[in-house]
Amino acid sequence: MTAASPVMLRESLKMNRLFLRPFSASMTLALSAILAPILLVSFALFQPSWLLVVQDASGVVYRFITSTDLPPTYRAALRQWTSEPQFTLVFFTIIARVIIALFATSFTIAVRPLMRRA
Repeated sequence: MTAASPVMLRESLKMNRLFLRPFSASMTLALSAILAPILLVSFALFQPSWLLVVQDASGVVYRFITSTDLPPTYRAALRQWTSEPQFTLVFFTIIARVIIALFATSFTIAVRPLMRRA
């Protein structure tokens, strides 16, 4: 069995990064899509007053966006495609992505020194 040359290892790492970055982004999106409804339900069960605050805030955002001076065609489309519950879910999706980013960063910081040794 032959040992890999440093050039081959460097090229292999470049290819891994090429495939791992899109995979990492896709996994972040998928996990946040799963975690956001879980957060929404847990807020509804354990902190209903906070959920009401979030729902009120999403209503304010919805009214602000739909009351802009857009032409009627765009405003009608915007009202058709958006709603207050969607803004509530977007809020929880943002929270889920922040949580995932914190865990991923801490994991990367912990694992990176181990990868450099190998």
